[in-house]
Amino acid sequence: MTLRRRATSDPGQATVEFALILPLFALLIVALVDVSVIVRDQMLADVLARNAARVASTATTADEAHELVAESLEASGRSDADWLVDVDRSAVTVRVELVPRASLLASATRWLVGERFVVGSATFATEFEIADH
Repeated sequence: MTLRRRATSDPGQATVEFALILPLFALLIVALVDVSVIVRDQMLADVLARNAARVASTATTADEAHELVAESLEASGRSDADWLVDVDRSAVTVRVELVPRASLLASATRWLVGERFVVGSATFATEFEIADH
């Protein structure tokens, strides 16, 4: 009686396993890139807010502070930045909102759950006392 040995290497099995894993691996890579882009934009919002608040802290009036913030954000090249300036006598607070520049997958997710922004905020003491008018 002769026993037949079954072949232990089956190239078709490896191909099927690769075909099953490839979409999951691709999704993981896209998600990793999207998260990296969102983190980068969060850091950018923080930096823009800090720089705008630093520049606005040299203003002597609230109107001048608003103009300095607008110029600072315009120079950054992000035309999609929404900002808010809160000026009191001794401090300037700037809040910057950006829409993350992510892939189609992240954009679709934002569409499903509503618009999401990354927000940066910074407060600086003013160099001069801000006039009330």
